[in-house]
Amino acid sequence: MDAVGFDVLRRAVASCGLASDTGRGLDVLLSRFLDALTDLPGLRHAAVVLADAEGRPTIRARLGVPDVGMVLTAALERGPGARTARVLRAGAAPVVAEADGKVAATREEAAMLAAPIPVAAGREEDGPQGWVFTDGLLGRDAPLGDDLRLLTLLAGILGRMADMAAMAAGRTLDMAREVAFLRSKVSLRHQHVFSSGTSQLLEALHGAVARAAVSKAPIVLRGEPGSGRGVLARLIHELSPRAVHPFAVVSAAGSDKLMERLFGCARPLGPAVKPAASGPGFLEEADGGTLLIRDAHRLPPDVCERLARFCAAGRMARLGGARERRVDTRLFFAAPPGGLNQELAAALSPEVIVVPSLRERREDIPALLDDLLARETSRGGRRLTLTPKALKALEAYDWPGNIREMEELVARLAVTAPEDRIDIADIPPEMLAEGDRPPVLPEDAAELRDMERQQVLNALTRHGWVQSRAARELGLTLRQIGYRIRKYGLTREEADV
Repeated sequence: MDAVGFDVLRRAVASCGLASDTGRGLDVLLSRFLDALTDLPGLRHAAVVLADAEGRPTIRARLGVPDVGMVLTAALERGPGARTARVLRAGAAPVVAEADGKVAATREEAAMLAAPIPVAAGREEDGPQGWVFTDGLLGRDAPLGDDLRLLTLLAGILGRMADMAAMAAGRTLDMAREVAFLRSKVSLRHQHVFSSGTSQLLEALHGAVARAAVSKAPIVLRGEPGSGRGVLARLIHELSPRAVHPFAVVSAAGSDKLMERLFGCARPLGPAVKPAASGPGFLEEADGGTLLIRDAHRLPPDVCERLARFCAAGRMARLGGARERRVDTRLFFAAPPGGLNQELAAALSPEVIVVPSLRERREDIPALLDDLLARETSRGGRRLTLTPKALKALEAYDWPGNIREMEELVARLAVTAPEDRIDIADIPPEMLAEGDRPPVLPEDAAELRDMERQQVLNALTRHGWVQSRAARELGLTLRQIGYRIRKYGLTREEADV
């Protein structure tokens, strides 16, 4: 093999490394491989054939204009010659080469040369995974056996390339599945919002979510703040085919650069704008996935107009740029009961899902509270329960902050409640009806609190801050004295003053 042949072989081997790049399809890699061979003096036409999932031969890359009929006929052969390099002849049976590449055929007889593409080690009994065909490699002056030996070597490189590409694709699929699984676990942390309860409104919401997950239309999620619109948007995303792609969130409130954040900025041509100001926006970053726009009722008119054009065309340009990009991002809008901008709603024709407030589904409140209390326990906290009177008071409360307010209350009770059984006295007075509120303390309540605080501090000091001994002296449980230490902000440093 001369210097040209060695250089071509070097480039062919180097192209094998591209197979680990999952951003390139295998067909592109095979075409690049054939392009690396074009300097060989005897090569004008070539084809790479791989078997599909059902074992049928498919031409995956070609160079020049090979004889497709001859190529596919040879690829369909299943006899002993299919596993060996051979010479294809027009109108005659192929000639199989010997193990060292020697072949009983002349170059004038050879219409095409064929070599099997081997499978990965350990699977040889499955037969070749494909074939590579050329009309020649080293030129008419070289022995035909040299061409067949080189072609067999190249077929081995192609086999390795196909194996590497399959492994890279498998890793990508495994990673996508893992991401989908992790995202589903994220959903499970919030699933109680729309799974705990038996109200008719919740059942209707389940049906709306199932329909939205298989749809491609934009969605408007109408509801009060804290009602779980963001959680619902994520659940719909993760139940949809877009689950392996990003889920992004942006707020339309309080942003003077909302247009730039959504659409990004083109790279400037001069030094007037800093490079950091250029780059993709949320729409591009969520390509293939979902973008939730919070406070969508505050979208400025110019942003609404540009979003409507994007949804109609599926294309967008960055601010300051002219090149349009195809972006496949599904839009969700979280808005109050008043809804979305009328012009934008008319342009998008979105699906509308009404997220009920807690006071509209009071029958779900016990199940939600029980679920939230159980979650506090799973985080290593106490197993808290509600007395019937406390539960009744919380069922009667209007919950203006909805789910978010309930989550904050449970987190607060997990820290401040002196006992594991939460009674009505542990609930903030502003959440109780007039008849349930504890009596107002007398004017000297502050003095009484100071006396109790000092009593606890003195007991702790006498017992060297051993809480169990101080609690025994005061007739308290260990949890009760711990509650008072937190309530009064007692520290050992204060006792030493």
